[in-house]
Amino acid sequence: MTDARRTLRNAGLLMAQRVFHIVGATLFAAIVPRLFGPAQFGRFALLTSVSMWFALLSGLGAVSMMTRSIPRFKAASDDEGLRRLATSLVVLRAATGAVTATGYFLVATVVVGEPDLVAAAFVAGAVFSRTVGNLGFALFLGLNDAARWGMGDLIRRWMTLVLVPIGFIAAGLRGACLGLLGAEMAVLACGIWWARPYLSLSSLDLSRRHLSPFLRMGGLFAAGNLLLALTQRSGETLVRFATGSWEQVGFFGAAFAVYLTVAHAFWQLTVSMAPVLITYLEQGRRDAVMSWIERLLKYLVATVVLCVAGAALVGRDLVPMLMGAKFATVATNVTVLTLTLLTMSVGSVGRLAALTLDRPRVIIVAAGLELAAFWLLGFPLATRFGSLGACIAALPASALYAWYLTTRVRPDLPYSIGPAARALAASLVFVPLVLLRPAWPLNALVFTAGAAAYLGLLLRLRVITVAEIAETKRTLSAERPSAAPAA
Repeated sequence: MTDARRTLRNAGLLMAQRVFHIVGATLFAAIVPRLFGPAQFGRFALLTSVSMWFALLSGLGAVSMMTRSIPRFKAASDDEGLRRLATSLVVLRAATGAVTATGYFLVATVVVGEPDLVAAAFVAGAVFSRTVGNLGFALFLGLNDAARWGMGDLIRRWMTLVLVPIGFIAAGLRGACLGLLGAEMAVLACGIWWARPYLSLSSLDLSRRHLSPFLRMGGLFAAGNLLLALTQRSGETLVRFATGSWEQVGFFGAAFAVYLTVAHAFWQLTVSMAPVLITYLEQGRRDAVMSWIERLLKYLVATVVLCVAGAALVGRDLVPMLMGAKFATVATNVTVLTLTLLTMSVGSVGRLAALTLDRPRVIIVAAGLELAAFWLLGFPLATRFGSLGACIAALPASALYAWYLTTRVRPDLPYSIGPAARALAASLVFVPLVLLRPAWPLNALVFTAGAAAYLGLLLRLRVITVAEIAETKRTLSAERPSAAPAA
């Protein structure tokens, strides 16, 4: 199987996984906030959001490191070098995971002010488990097996869906945090078990000479990832400090969980392209890299248009039905956050280009700008408008991130944004439908009709072509397909 065919096949499997992930997220949104209530859900959302900072802090940029390093081991048929790196990183992450879990516990209890020390300790254990377990799955992304990589999130989603509500019913917030720990331990067990062919104690090498080049590269990407996580997972903290209300934290956390489910799907799809793009770039096939990026960008933008229209036409009725009347505010928050998916998708493609070009400092600066803009705008807006204010601030912050990344990477990879711009322009077909939004359930039918008209317009404008679809099909089915999509 060629690299191109393998990448497209894995991208398709990733999207199939995300369907099950979204189903799990929908059930979680329908069960957990309603079961917890706004205040208790706010505490849980804040504990889990802060935990993501520390899991990434100890992650050493594993996804970026594996994506850039493992293709070189495979190209050189250096299986021993691969085992040496993977084994050493697992042991190193176990050590850093223990340190960051302790740091998380102190921040959660002293800075954030969580009064239940046992609950905080359970989430600290989840930080350790996530730190180690994610490495096993990141290994498969580097091996151009993105579908196996995506299984980590899928297992985590469904185990959380089962264990967190059971834990809450049995022991309140403390039991819910224990359920979160159980889910992360399940992911850890699966990740290490599946990665065992690439792990061997006889290959362990923790010497500075061996690890320094990888950690230096991974550390730079990790810095950018951490700043991104601070933006994405600090909204609950911002709302808590700005309003002092656990209910407002819960409203933001519930809305952001919906947004992040879709946003993470986009990033998973995007980064799954990295191994093959890095291979093409090292072969000097820059045109092929730009062709893949152009096609990915326009598909992401078209998908975002459908998400925004769906949130505007259907979401405002569906969210209260799922979460209950107490969470009616979340519907407006979700609609606002969905707009951020547009700038997020542009930024994700820019981040992919920076990863392909091995330019981590560009990601660091972009992420720093986004974090600063989110807090500078978000704190006064949240003080005035509560959770909605923080949601509003996410859009300009994300736009700044996307603008900076795009302007920095396009001089080296001048991919066209024209097809994506036409996909966005075609979204005008939804404007009259949103303005004349009917009552539920008629608005679901209106959205379906609008989606059909939008897809037809994309074909009419040649944003998507029949030949392009046919080529993708040939790539997946042919014995020796072409190496890159057509421009």
